[in-house]
Amino acid sequence: MTGLRLTSCAAVLALLTGYLFAPLVIAQEAEEEDGPSYLEQAQTRRTPAMRDRVYQRLADAQECAEADDIVCAEELLERVANMGGLNAYELAQMWNFRAFIYFGQDNYQEAIRAYEMVLNQPEIPVAMETNVRYTLTQLYFQQERYADAVGMLDTWFLLQETPSPDSYVLLAQIYYQLQDFQAGIGPILTAIDVATAQGRELQENWYRLLNVFYYELEDYPNVIDVLRTIIETWPKEEYFVQLSAMYGQEGDDAAQLGLYEVAYEAGWLEQGNEQVQLAQLLLQADAPIKAAYIMESGLEDGSIESSESNWRILAQAWQLAQEDENAIQPLVRAADLTETGEIDLRLAQSYQNLLRWEDCVGSAREALDKGELRREDQAYMILGACLFEQQEYGTARTAFRSAAEDSRSRNAANSWITFVDAEETREEELAAALAR
Repeated sequence: MTGLRLTSCAAVLALLTGYLFAPLVIAQEAEEEDGPSYLEQAQTRRTPAMRDRVYQRLADAQECAEADDIVCAEELLERVANMGGLNAYELAQMWNFRAFIYFGQDNYQEAIRAYEMVLNQPEIPVAMETNVRYTLTQLYFQQERYADAVGMLDTWFLLQETPSPDSYVLLAQIYYQLQDFQAGIGPILTAIDVATAQGRELQENWYRLLNVFYYELEDYPNVIDVLRTIIETWPKEEYFVQLSAMYGQEGDDAAQLGLYEVAYEAGWLEQGNEQVQLAQLLLQADAPIKAAYIMESGLEDGSIESSESNWRILAQAWQLAQEDENAIQPLVRAADLTETGEIDLRLAQSYQNLLRWEDCVGSAREALDKGELRREDQAYMILGACLFEQQEYGTARTAFRSAAEDSRSRNAANSWITFVDAEETREEELAAALAR
């Protein structure tokens, strides 16, 4: 999440070179700067001159460092330290060089200590303090000393007339590590404003970080606003899915569905659960045909898992579209994948709607055999009705009597029994009349 990269050794060496060979120019430039009160005070410093003998030793150490002869550089720095009587600027340059060497050795603890020694010296050039503070901020960050990083960067800001957007982003990243999400919002917004004013390109990761802050604070309206902004410039699958989920969480089903459909048409919904979510949204929006096509396609190509629940959703979509024939196969697949009878009961009902009486009887009996039905009486009612259509009056009557044991179906079942008795009597009388 940090996106942080420490200044390279080459950059540190280049920085050091500038201080060694142009200390007076730097000091002069610093004095000409205008800015906040801390900067104005810093510009009144009188940086002491570097004596020739110290300058020469440091220059020799620099040549060793440029040749990657660190041992030589350290020996020369030790000689400088032992010279005695060094003024504040000479000490600052010596510690700055030591910090560079420690940094190059990945000895960050000692590099930090050396940079802190630079800042302990009075009357150092503003430019030196500025660069050392920023480097220390990065080192503190890398060492997870986040509170120290904030304090160091806050002072660094006081030395700047026009801080860069990246520096504000760095501050926001530190606040993220501190889990101070509220404090992190301001720096990111400032970074965006500064970059916009300077005509610089806005960075995707800035908005991602801002989005995280709002999300952690459960400020979902702002999460939605940020995601909409991101999508306008960086239209990616993950952002469409995230924004759709946020619309769903906020109850804006129409907006959620619209985004999911765009993502599906773009081929971004590769995960089965995402396709199922879209199908369910379409069902809620009374678009069962679309839902059925999406579920059917996903189940056929394997992107949607072949599970009881997914086949059941497909069957439901076809049923809501009044396509009972198309619902049969999904219901058969779903029934095969479950040990309870609920799906078999739905299958029996579909067969009943299609006037497929024999299949209806078979599925209703399978439902009763599997059991664990929410309404066993309904299974008996369907079984009785389909048996009646097959003119199996005795078994139909038995089924309706079983249904009548439940008070919720008693009246309907008794009516059916009366009807079965009457039909059976009518057929017997008709048969007798024809036999005469």
